[in-house]
Amino acid sequence: MATGNQPLEEALTAKDVERAERRAAAARQRAAHAGLSAARSFEESALGHERVARVQDEAVEQGVSHVGVHRESAVHHREFAAEDRKLAELKRKESEADLAVD
Repeated sequence: MATGNQPLEEALTAKDVERAERRAAAARQRAAHAGLSAARSFEESALGHERVARVQDEAVEQGVSHVGVHRESAVHHREFAAEDRKLAELKRKESEADLAVD
C-alpha cells in the first residue's frame, strides 16, 4: 500500500497484481457457473410450462367447460416455454464463453 508521498503505482507489487488477477478470474468463474445454473433454471421452467400446457390440452379433450380459456392458457404456456428455452440457450452460451476465456 502507498505510504507517505509514494504514488499508488509504485506501492503495488507484482504479487499484488497477481493476487488481484487471480481473484478477478475466480469471480468470473463463479459468475459463469451461476449463469449455467440460471440456464438450468430456465430449462426447468420451460418444462413446467410444457407440463401445464399438456394438462390444459387434456382438460380440453375431456370436455371441460370454458374450453377457450384452457386452449388460450395452453398457447400462452407454450409461448412462455419457448421464451424460457431461448433465455436458457443465451445464458448457457454466454456462460460457456466466459468459462472458455479463463
